[in-house]
Amino acid sequence: MKKINILLILCIFLPITTFSQVSLYGSKGLLRILEAETIHPGLLAINPVYTGYAAGDNYNFSEDHSLNLALTLSLSEQFEVFAHLVPYQDDQKHTWGPIGDTRLSFKYHIPNYGSISQFGFVGFLSFPTAANHNVPFEPYSDDALGWGLLGLATFDLKNYFGTLPLKFSFNVGYRDLNWSDPFFTDIKDQLIGGFGFKFPVRSSLLYSEVTGELFINNLENISLSQNYVRFTQGFRFVGPWHLICDISGDIELSNYDENALTSVNNEFIKDYADWKIIFGVTYRTNLFTGKTKEEKELEQRKIEEQKDLDKIQEKRKKVVKDLEELRKQLEQEKKPSAD
Repeated sequence: MKKINILLILCIFLPITTFSQVSLYGSKGLLRILEAETIHPGLLAINPVYTGYAAGDNYNFSEDHSLNLALTLSLSEQFEVFAHLVPYQDDQKHTWGPIGDTRLSFKYHIPNYGSISQFGFVGFLSFPTAANHNVPFEPYSDDALGWGLLGLATFDLKNYFGTLPLKFSFNVGYRDLNWSDPFFTDIKDQLIGGFGFKFPVRSSLLYSEVTGELFINNLENISLSQNYVRFTQGFRFVGPWHLICDISGDIELSNYDENALTSVNNEFIKDYADWKIIFGVTYRTNLFTGKTKEEKELEQRKIEEQKDLDKIQEKRKKVVKDLEELRKQLEQEKKPSAD
């Protein structure tokens, strides 16, 4: 019965663990929430992601489309580097808009293998490669070199409860939109982060998250409820050619009022997209052969088991040899003497 239960658990989790669960910005995670662990060592994940929004009536029509591209390379179980590019950013003017900003990041995972809790952090640089900044319906951006730090915490309940396949992740960090401004005190500095969870359903994955960017030093010009906060529900599954497909949707949780006096000529208060639909795929390839700690331990166990088998085999050969010598000795003793 125990073997059947273990087999059932493996059947549930095996398709899920093969996923390269890469986020919109790159690195292992949900859509925007990052997990503390890295993807498999040596793996390169390439994931283009489309985001779209459209709304309006007979008098006013609004739309926003963008194409994102994330590249993730896991150097080991502790280190991961990833990049986020925007080949197409809607400017609401042209059929094909200009590029957006570029973000380069690295992740460090603090080893805590087999535990329910995993921790890490991410550092990133944001380069102002976009032709336009602070575009409508999108998160606030500035035409300057920016940087940020993000703390990561992941709690995998299956490592504790065994049969409960829930995984929670929490992110919290600081984002400086302009490197030349005073650190931690500028009005454009943001508190970034959120939380989310995921769980497998057969060979697919469901996840939910809440994320946001808050101007923590600018409460005189923007209330906390007017910052960009959204809820995301997503569905991830294995598609054709072993591609990981991702379908998700955003719902804005911010409280924007275009008629409020505080919204007039205030660059920090924006009419963000009320919702967004997101489609993405992830392609994976191995750039080099890397092994996880579990794989290394398994390989070492196999080596030790083989050594034990070799010792047993040598003992068995020695016993057979001793028995053969004993048989010859007995046969020699049974022969009649010449006298």
